[in-house]
Amino acid sequence: MGEQRFALAMGLSKEERRDLEKMIGEFQKARPHAEMDIDSIQNQIEEMNKRMAYLTNMFLTIDRRMKPLYEIIRLTFEKSEILNQRINAIIDAIRTGEPL
Repeated sequence: MGEQRFALAMGLSKEERRDLEKMIGEFQKARPHAEMDIDSIQNQIEEMNKRMAYLTNMFLTIDRRMKPLYEIIRLTFEKSEILNQRINAIIDAIRTGEPL
């Protein structure tokens, strides 16, 4: 609780901190404190499992799409490196007067 009060005090005036603490207190009072039974807990766990499965599927889809993008970026970098080497070879040849 001490850390929370310290965090609230940083950058806030006394009035702002008091208003914020009041709002938090009212929110906590308004929140129902209903006892949870086993069925509601199981339902919440099932919903969390469904949500986790959905998010995992979304993550795997994004991962599948990122692999080709990574490959394109890698090949583009390789191409730019080869072009830079060719440009440097031309510049060196011009400076030294050697034929390409």
